[in-house]
Amino acid sequence: MNTYKHQFLLFSLSLLVLVSCGDKAKNNAKDIKTVPVYKVTLKDTIVSSKFVADVHAKNNVEIHVRIPGLLDKVYVSEGQKVKKGQILFKISDVELQIQLLKAEAVFKTTMADLRIATVELEQAQTLFNKKVIADKELELSKAKYDAAAAKVAHAAAEKKAINQQINFTTIRAPFDGTVDRIPFKEGSLVENGSLLTTVSQLDDIYAYFSIPENTYFQMMEDKSLNNQGDIKLVLPNGMVYDQRGELRTADGEIDRETGSIQYKAKFHNPQGFIKHGTSGKLIISEPKTNAILIPQKAVFSIQDKQYVFLVNKKDGKVKMTNITIGSTLDDVYILNDGLKSDDLIVEEGTQSLRDGDKINIKQM
Repeated sequence: MNTYKHQFLLFSLSLLVLVSCGDKAKNNAKDIKTVPVYKVTLKDTIVSSKFVADVHAKNNVEIHVRIPGLLDKVYVSEGQKVKKGQILFKISDVELQIQLLKAEAVFKTTMADLRIATVELEQAQTLFNKKVIADKELELSKAKYDAAAAKVAHAAAEKKAINQQINFTTIRAPFDGTVDRIPFKEGSLVENGSLLTTVSQLDDIYAYFSIPENTYFQMMEDKSLNNQGDIKLVLPNGMVYDQRGELRTADGEIDRETGSIQYKAKFHNPQGFIKHGTSGKLIISEPKTNAILIPQKAVFSIQDKQYVFLVNKKDGKVKMTNITIGSTLDDVYILNDGLKSDDLIVEEGTQSLRDGDKINIKQM
C-alpha cells in the first residue's frame, strides 16, 4: 500500500512539472512578437532635390538719365525688342549746343594766343642766341608760352566735356534685349539719375538657388552637382518649363552667415517667355543605379544616429544596426552604408523591440 502511494505521489509531481513547463513555454511563445520585415534589394532609382529659385535675365540693365533736361524723343515702346546701339531716348541738347559754341570760341582764342606766344618765344630764343637779350627775357617768353599752352589744354578739356554731355543726351541700347516699362513720356522733365527704363537680355535666363552646406557636400559625394542629371524649372503656376537646364557655379565660397553656397542653372529662353524676376522651383534629378532603398518607417534615431533592426535569419533575433542615409525620397531612404542586398530588417513596430529580441516574421 505504501509502495502504491509512493508511486502515485511521484506520478502527480511529474504531471505538475509537465503542466508548469507547458504553461511557461506558452507564456514565452506569447512574448515573441510577430512583426513585418523588409528584404533589402538593389534597385535603380532617380534621386531628386528641390530648391527655391530666383530667375534673372542674362543681362538686366537699368537705363538712367546722366544729363538732366527735357525728354525730347522716345524712340521705342514698352516690350519692344531692340538691338545693341539702337537709339532709345533723346534728351534736348539745345543749351549744351550753345555751350559748345562758346567753348569752341574760347578754344580758338586760346589757340591764337598760343601761336602768338610761340612766335614770341622763337624770336626771344634767336635774340638770346645772338646775346642781344638777357636770359631773364627768354624765361619770360617761355612762361608766356606755357601759360598760353595751359589755356589751350583747359579750353580743349571744356569742349570735350560738353561734347561728352551732348553724347549723354542720346541714349542707346547696351545690348540686344527687350525694353521694360517706360515711366516718362515725351516732353517730361527728367533729372539726373531718373530711371528711363530697363533693358533685359532674355535669350538665356539664370535660375539662382542656394544649397545648404551639408546638402552641398552630400551632392558632391553623390556627384549630383554635374550636368549629367536632369534640371527642370517649375514655374509659379506649376507648369514645368520645356527647356533643360545647365548647371553653373555662382559663388566660389560658402556664405558663413547663411551656411549655404549659391549655384545657378542656365536655361535657353528663345521666345523670351520667362521674364526677369520670375520665381520658381528647381528640380535636379540624378539617376542612381544599384541603390539600397528602405522604408522610412523602418528607421529609428538614437542620439542623432539612425538605426534599423537587422533580423538574423537563423534564430529570428534582431540586432540594432547603424546606417548612413544618403538621400530621402517620398517615403524611403537611400542608404550609403550599413546594409547589403538580401538583408532582412524589421519594417514596422521597432518601438516595441529591444536589441536581441526574438521575433516571428509576419508574412506580407
